[in-house]
Order: sequence, then C-alpha cells, then structure tokens
Amino acid sequence: MNSKTAKIKALSTDDGMLTVWLDDGRIVSAPLSWYCSLAQASPEERKIWQPSAAGRGIHWPALDYDLSVEGVLSGQKEHPAAIRYTRAARAKNRPAIKPLSRRPAMKVRGKSKSSLLALSAAS
Repeated sequence: MNSKTAKIKALSTDDGMLTVWLDDGRIVSAPLSWYCSLAQASPEERKIWQPSAAGRGIHWPALDYDLSVEGVLSGQKEHPAAIRYTRAARAKNRPAIKPLSRRPAMKVRGKSKSSLLALSAAS
C-alpha cells in the first residue's frame, strides 16, 4: 500500500507526539510541535477526532482542523497561518460570555431609536 491508499485506523496525541496507526500496519509519529493547532488545543479537544476523506485524512471537529495521512507520512508540518483559523473555530465552539452593553440609545439624526419606533407605531 502506498501513502495515497493507506487509511487511518487509530490515533493518539499523548506525550507530545501525534501517533497514527494505518490499516497497512505502519505506525507514524511526529512531534505535536509540528502542528501548533494541535499542540495548543486541550487534551479534550484533541481526543475527539474522526477519519475524513474516506479514511485518508483526520478531522478534529472542535478545532475545525484537518490533516492528511499523506502529509503526516511525508513529514509535512503545519503552515504557520493555520493556527489563526483553528483559534477562531475554538472560540466559536466555546460558549461566550458577553458583557452587558452600557451604550446610550442609538440616535438617528438627533432622534433616539425608541422615539423613532414610537413615531412609526403611531403612523
């Protein structure tokens, strides 16, 4: 089997390493530091993964992050800009606590939004 047909069977992200077991018997490991998005994710976020691309890729839903088996086999590291997108995905998946707004009422040409609503309701 070549790298284009090898499919993922199992995965581990323990001890600072990404270890992938393939259906052809190969076991491939790479440092998590090669994949900053995974290294900065929590163990819980890294634990939940699923095969993608018919088993030729790995997807982490909480991170919206993907790796290809071919890329891992070839020793391809994460692109430096990828972390920006996985941070955004993690922020979107976490519940946000929004601060209370203390802004004054919106004004449109000198009139407040509430007085405009009252005027439109009266019409």
